[in-house]
Amino acid sequence: MPAGPRSRYRGLPVGLARDAAGAAHATIPARRTPVPDPQATPYFHTIVAGETIEALAASYLGSSASWWMIADANPTAFPAVLQPGTTIVVPTEAAPGRVRRTRSF
Repeated sequence: MPAGPRSRYRGLPVGLARDAAGAAHATIPARRTPVPDPQATPYFHTIVAGETIEALAASYLGSSASWWMIADANPTAFPAVLQPGTTIVVPTEAAPGRVRRTRSF
């Protein structure tokens, strides 16, 4: 049961842990918050009333399931309660506007 490609736990090893009854359950170890990419230029967003971290992830990152990327980029903010007027960081790739050539001519 590996984590999906958008999961914050992708790439971590899956292990088995036994509960009190001896049944095995898949487990993933705790992960550290990743270090921001020094080449990336973050986008700053000012919260307006009614916005949620999931909606911001859907708008900026293409999937509401990527909410954790915004949460990781803002470790001092509580993601369930976004206060209007607060500015948060939205992570980007190292070159968000760069076009990558995928075929040769």
